[in-house]
Amino acid sequence: MEHIGYYLWEGITFSTILFVGTALLVLRRKASGGPAFTDHDQQLFFGDPEVRFSKARFCVNFGIALLLCYLASSLEYLLLAPFGAGILATAQLVTFLGIVKKWLC
Repeated sequence: MEHIGYYLWEGITFSTILFVGTALLVLRRKASGGPAFTDHDQQLFFGDPEVRFSKARFCVNFGIALLLCYLASSLEYLLLAPFGAGILATAQLVTFLGIVKKWLC
């Protein structure tokens, strides 16, 4: 209970990073003349996931992605934990999304 202020501040920092990142993405797309959210974004966030391979292959790829996420998490924790939970969580989120996109999509 004594660390509640720390967790609240890191939560605010993480939320700010996500909102600013999304706003920069929208501004970049608008500046280049495109729509803020494309049909691909709509399919990615709200559409049905497309699994194009067998259940056994999915399980193997899921296991590999899980192992890579665990190893990346350990390494990032060692390197980025002194900089704060907001930076660590953001780096892990980006890394995990890249791993999942590479191995499961």
